[in-house]
Amino acid sequence: MTGPGSEERASAYDPGSMPASSLVLRKAVWYRRPWFLIMLTVVVLAAVSIAADLPHHLTTAQDAADQNATIALINTDIAACSYALTESYGFYNDWRHGSLTSAQSQQVPPLLAQDQTSCTLASGPLYDLANNIQPVDTAAGRKIDSAYQEVIRWATNDAKDAVTDIIAVITRPAARASAQRDLLRRDAYLRADRLTVQRLVGEAEAILHQHLTPVRLPRLPSLAAT
Repeated sequence: MTGPGSEERASAYDPGSMPASSLVLRKAVWYRRPWFLIMLTVVVLAAVSIAADLPHHLTTAQDAADQNATIALINTDIAACSYALTESYGFYNDWRHGSLTSAQSQQVPPLLAQDQTSCTLASGPLYDLANNIQPVDTAAGRKIDSAYQEVIRWATNDAKDAVTDIIAVITRPAARASAQRDLLRRDAYLRADRLTVQRLVGEAEAILHQHLTPVRLPRLPSLAAT
């Protein structure tokens, strides 16, 4: 049994009698909830990350430009060690020829110590060389990456050790004989490293059918006969 006004109360709660805009509002609010917004953000970020990792077409011109940019960074970072090693060879040859004056003989050891540091990771440019260069991963880029690894070896192993040997030859008579033998070995490594770098850059050029900037490892003077 219903009392007076019961029909009015029932019709007041009849969904069919509610404004359409009110129903739409109640049905749509779920997409504004924090959990959905967070989930949507995660999905979008994942999609962007996946898209960035997908391989994309790279023109030959862009590939060559990228390789040249990498080589330019290598040349900038290797310049100080290249100069230091060439200077050390000059000091060694002057010493072997007996052309150093007394004053020069006193100046050479501290200069050689500076040259040695220039070919270690304690040097800012070589630290940058070893840690802050990333060749582009293409067929040509993999050749440049191999050349890059060879340049690091050239500097931080063979160049550094060659300067160490020169210091020993000039300043430590007791170690002179063994240091000279090791110097000749390091000299052979340095020359082989340079040829390897040139070959790898040449292989990258063959892939690209374009000339690239050369890696500027110095052509070292011959060591004076021991």
